[in-house]
Amino acid sequence: MATTPDFNQFGDELWDIANVFRDDALHATERLEIFSLFLFLKLWDEMAQEDEEARGTHLPDDQQLIPDVYRFHRWAPDPDGYARQHGFSDSIEFCRQMFADLAQRESSHPTARDVRRLFSDVVFPLRYTTTVRALASRLSEMNLREIMARAVGQQGERYDIFGRAYEYLLQRFGQNKEFAEYFTPRHIVDRMVQIVDPRIGETIYDPACGTGGFIVRAFEYVRAQIERRRVSPVDRERLLRELKERHLVAVEHVPLVFKLALMNMILHGDGSAQLHNDDSLSNKAQDVHKGRYDIILANPPFGPTKQERTAQFEYHIRLYEALFIQHMMNALRPGGRAAVVVKEGLLFDSKGMLRKICRRLVEEFELLAVLSLPNGVFNPYSGAKTSVVVFRRPLGKGDVRTSRVWFYRVDSDGRDLGATRRPLPDFDTDGDLEHLVSLWPYNWVQQRDGGVRAIPKVDDLAQFESERSWWATVEQIRETNYNLTAGRYCPHEAEAVEYEPPQVLINRLLELEDEITSDLRDLLVMVSNGEGAETL
Repeated sequence: MATTPDFNQFGDELWDIANVFRDDALHATERLEIFSLFLFLKLWDEMAQEDEEARGTHLPDDQQLIPDVYRFHRWAPDPDGYARQHGFSDSIEFCRQMFADLAQRESSHPTARDVRRLFSDVVFPLRYTTTVRALASRLSEMNLREIMARAVGQQGERYDIFGRAYEYLLQRFGQNKEFAEYFTPRHIVDRMVQIVDPRIGETIYDPACGTGGFIVRAFEYVRAQIERRRVSPVDRERLLRELKERHLVAVEHVPLVFKLALMNMILHGDGSAQLHNDDSLSNKAQDVHKGRYDIILANPPFGPTKQERTAQFEYHIRLYEALFIQHMMNALRPGGRAAVVVKEGLLFDSKGMLRKICRRLVEEFELLAVLSLPNGVFNPYSGAKTSVVVFRRPLGKGDVRTSRVWFYRVDSDGRDLGATRRPLPDFDTDGDLEHLVSLWPYNWVQQRDGGVRAIPKVDDLAQFESERSWWATVEQIRETNYNLTAGRYCPHEAEAVEYEPPQVLINRLLELEDEITSDLRDLLVMVSNGEGAETL
């Protein structure tokens, strides 16, 4: 039976520890960054100690990621005493120098560059030695190595507790929702990775990676294949190095969240060579990423963009979901495949530009499936109704385009749909998600010249129909002006009507109010600039 830590309890404990910063009166972003870096030092030290115990040796300083003088277990028991022993006046001066040295750390360790990226441009903000002592003491009391080792799932994959704990911390730190969109529930990530089934040698991309959940899980998924392959140790190491250095590409625009993703990937054993702090919607990015990737896995931001985008998108509209889906369509190489979370409004909204985007997805790509997620799956951050679209870029002009689309309606993901997202009795199966994956109708068949084709597992497509799943032909979709919502094609109309708890309805109304307000604000700005409203 699957087991899992109580993440809310663990998050409460981390939040309680983070409150030691109160006397230093730090802004929420400063508190999150400094706490994250100290937590990283603690986690890495525990993992390094475990590795040293297994090897029975201690690496010299020039081969360690963190040098001995800054190893957490050495200075944390008595920060001020340790600082004085090493020529510093107190723990504040010691920690300030530690952060500065790690920002310039040179080492033969393969992840040394990433540590420099983590600590670069960090201004150490703490002023009181009591804060350092309290933080070190509280973190020392936690056996984070034991918590990180807990497993979830029948195969016992290592669960991303680091990112999962940050989901909770981001909620608590960002009361104004400034960090709200940077985490995708891991059980959703797992099922999307299973569906696209990444293979050894394929290049995987997430253009809005947040805390790194998709790219970390894809890394673990392919690494497991490498470890199972019957090859020599030399070849296995080569494949693993290529996976780390060439086949995982991720971008995050927000600097602090980028660092959280970097920590997450380091702690999972990935050197994150292709993790970039950049803007996937810039003009440059449209050229850099065009036609490069075999697989795209993403949950990009929703809602109005914060600034006018001048990148060369075919359909200009100031909505993140509309621009990101176009970016990802263009970033797939021929034969590449994608599974992407989209706000459901994109799939049915009457705005002309959105209908054209859906038309392009159907007519120029092979849209394979739309997986409708329940309202509240992204609580407590958003009540937005979402779906996962799965599509493939044709290999060439003669390759197939969309002929039919498989729709699946997820009624339960194994959690309640309120703010706490507590597990339900069917948590061990993740609600309908296990059934969805078991019923997935396609095999990805590798082609000799690269790319894949999506081949139905059996000729009788009715075998993939159920009370929650059905097919729609491309002719039916054209008749609805490319409406891609699952309920639109449900053969049992009564079953397509979902019960929505009052709080979910309230969340959707508030979200709609935000969108209308934002659209009106944009319209006023455009009118004042002498522009028309047609581009909204």
